[in-house]
Amino acid sequence: MSAGFFITGTGTDVGKTVVTAGLARFFMKSGRSILPVKPVQSGAIVLPDGSFDSPDGDVYRAAGAVWDINRQCPYIFEPPTSPHLAARLAGVELDYVEIARKVRELEGDDFLLVEGAGGIMVPLSDESSMLNLMKELGYPVILVVENKLGCINEALLSIAALQQSGLEISGLVMTSPNQPAPEEFGMAEENIRFIEKISEVKVIASIPYIENWDYNDPKCWEQIDEALDS
Repeated sequence: MSAGFFITGTGTDVGKTVVTAGLARFFMKSGRSILPVKPVQSGAIVLPDGSFDSPDGDVYRAAGAVWDINRQCPYIFEPPTSPHLAARLAGVELDYVEIARKVRELEGDDFLLVEGAGGIMVPLSDESSMLNLMKELGYPVILVVENKLGCINEALLSIAALQQSGLEISGLVMTSPNQPAPEEFGMAEENIRFIEKISEVKVIASIPYIENWDYNDPKCWEQIDEALDS
C-alpha cells in the first residue's frame, strides 16, 4: 500500500489546502494516523521573531491535524511567487530528489497527505517541476478541479500529463472555493459528466461553495465533511 497521496490541482487557488485538510479529517475519523505535508511553500507568514510559518499549516491545524513546520514543511519562502522564483530570491536551489527524500523521512506509522504548490507544471527550478516531484515520490494522485467555465480543458490537460508520466490518479475532487459552481444550462453537472466520460477518472467528491468560509468555524468543516463522506 502507498505511504500516502499527493494532492495537486489544475492551478493555484482551486482549494487544494482545504481538500487536503478535509481528507485528513476523513481518514482520522476512521482511526488512521495522518500527517499533512507541504514540501514547498511560498507566500509564508512572517512571525514576530522573523521566522516563517505556513498559511496552509493554519488550515491543517484548524482541521485537527498535527502540524510541525520544521518537519512537515522543509522548504518555505516569504515571496508569494512560484517556488522556483521564491527559492532563487532566497538563494536556494530546489532539488526535487532531495525534496522527495525529506518527504519519505516522514513515512512510517503516519499516512501522508502531500500537498503540492500550484498546479502540475509549476516550476521548482529551471530544470524541474512539481510533476518531477510527484514522479519521484510515486504516490497516487488526487487532482483538485475548480468547477467553473473552462475546467473541462484544465482537468483533461492535467489528467493527460499525469497519465503520460505513469502516475496513478485515485480520483478528482471538484471544488467551488471562489464562487458557486455554474448552474446555468446544467453546466456544473455537465462538467463532471464530461470529464469522467473522456478521462475515465472518477470524481470522488464535490465540495460546494461555502459562503463566508472561515477555517476556524466548525460549521464550515461540517460542510466539508459531508461532501467528502457522500
